[in-house]
Amino acid sequence: MVAPVGTATDGQERGLGMTSLADDARADQSLTNVAIAGVCRVAPTSNPLRYVRFCLWMGPTLLILLILFFALLGHNIPPYSAALSADDIARHFREHTTAALIGMTGMMVSGVLYLVWGMGITKVMEAAERDNDLLSRLQLWGAGFTTLVLVFPPAFWLTAAFRPEADPAILMMLYDTGWIMFDMAFSLTMLQVTAFALCFLNDWRAEPLIPRPVCWFAIWVAVAFMGFCFLPFFRDGPFSRSGFFNYWVEFSLFFWAMLILSIFTLRALTRLQRDTPAPAPHG
Repeated sequence: MVAPVGTATDGQERGLGMTSLADDARADQSLTNVAIAGVCRVAPTSNPLRYVRFCLWMGPTLLILLILFFALLGHNIPPYSAALSADDIARHFREHTTAALIGMTGMMVSGVLYLVWGMGITKVMEAAERDNDLLSRLQLWGAGFTTLVLVFPPAFWLTAAFRPEADPAILMMLYDTGWIMFDMAFSLTMLQVTAFALCFLNDWRAEPLIPRPVCWFAIWVAVAFMGFCFLPFFRDGPFSRSGFFNYWVEFSLFFWAMLILSIFTLRALTRLQRDTPAPAPHG
């Protein structure tokens, strides 16, 4: 029996339609595969240590800027004695107004580099931590709060330079407030360097990323910072803000610690980059 012509035609059309859909699906899949292959070919290789060296170099860079803005333009080698009269302090801001304005502005602007430096140290510390990242986080928080110490005190000194015609007692109060905040916030940096030292003292490697003498130096710096506790009780002498112990020993340790920790952390980063296998190419 011959099937109706119309029925055969409908079946053929349905077959052709299914074939067309299948061809379209295969074409779409081919285009998708080509697109994925293209993305894989251009995808960047994984590098968890990128930017870290740049961050670590911000430590030495900040040191240079602090010497220029804080020490030289700010006339802080050493600072003016707390035993001076209000008129003597006011004379400083009136005779060196422009230098103080430039110096304190530069210090406030560049102070953020301390946080960038601390972030670089954090990434190196993470390579030494296995079960948690507590110490690297504490170091970063210590660096972050220390950054504020590099911003707020110069704001007081900048205010004094902005109003040099103000009452000498007010200028002296601004100068004292800045220095008391600058020195007495030492516990924030203690947190940073102590976390740094403990992390690398517990490094699981046979040869730690940071040599143990450097770690013990960091701990000694943290303990030595406790000497700043004498500052509020002395306006003159070795324990005053401009005295031998407080300034040339205690205060200078901050800068020496930045330099030494920068040098050895950069070396540790070089070692990490050398020991880290190159990532497999994509695609």
